Amino acid sequence: MARDRLLGYSQDLYVENARSASRAEAELFHEPGYLDLVKRFSATGAGLLDGGDTPAFRGCYEASLSVVGATLRAVELLLEGKYAHAASFAGGLHHASRGSASGFCIMNDCAVALALLRKLFSKVAYVDLDAHHGDGVMYGFYSDPGVVCVDVHQDGKTLFPGTGSHLEAGSGEAKGTKLNIPLPPGSADDVFVSLFSELAVPFLEEAKPEFIIVQCGADGLKGDPLAGLSFTQHGYLKVIEMVHEISHRICGGRLVLVGGGGYNPEAAAECWAGEYMVLSGRAPMCASNPSTSLPSVMRKAESVRSAIRESHPSFSG
Repeated sequence: MARDRLLGYSQDLYVENARSASRAEAELFHEPGYLDLVKRFSATGAGLLDGGDTPAFRGCYEASLSVVGATLRAVELLLEGKYAHAASFAGGLHHASRGSASGFCIMNDCAVALALLRKLFSKVAYVDLDAHHGDGVMYGFYSDPGVVCVDVHQDGKTLFPGTGSHLEAGSGEAKGTKLNIPLPPGSADDVFVSLFSELAVPFLEEAKPEFIIVQCGADGLKGDPLAGLSFTQHGYLKVIEMVHEISHRICGGRLVLVGGGGYNPEAAAECWAGEYMVLSGRAPMCASNPSTSLPSVMRKAESVRSAIRESHPSFSG
């Protein structure tokens, strides 16, 4: 659906054939024993890959490798210099950990791509805009100072997976390289854009990553059946615009978008298509006005802003 919208927006869009990832590529992040389990359950089409959210289905091993391969191909196209930017909206499966599935995610394409990029660059960045905290990526690289993470999400006290406190900033040598921005339920475009501008933008500029991957979960849109945020497409497009500008200032424009959550399919497809058009400088007109937060939500968001500035090593000194 996102592809069809993009083709309607622009004649300059190139749709490339994806590829499947190899087992060796999946093992850049995932444990061999876990991949063996997925392959075994995939053959029978039965069994749970986690505590209950992620049932196996026949062919799930091959399907997951296809998603990982598509994201890797998007990364490769930039490394080859073929395009300035690329997107793999089937990707964004950010909950899967090194050794287990979680939250509908079997293999973590974002993490595999980051692991590949870490072999080529000393510092890469992962920006997660999904309403749910990207725990699989965050904790998968929690002690790696070469993976800078910015994760904007609904407060984990109110939403799966229950993680992503502003106090979680990385461990060991990586302390200060992870930035969680947990938003109160009801947060609208004004909160989303202002906190990203005031916290995430200077954080990324200071880090100076050499490649950026953005997880574009669209379940922060108002009315999404699984989350409680109140963003519109305006908010998402503004944030992508900021990241796009950073990518050209810092890392030669090396920027890949992947998908993620979004449980109103029409709204998610429209949002993803619009976000990708931002990278071309031709963002579409939004059908609705930017959303504003209630005063009570604004007060809670201000508390989050203050807490991060007081506690995070990048802001507190």
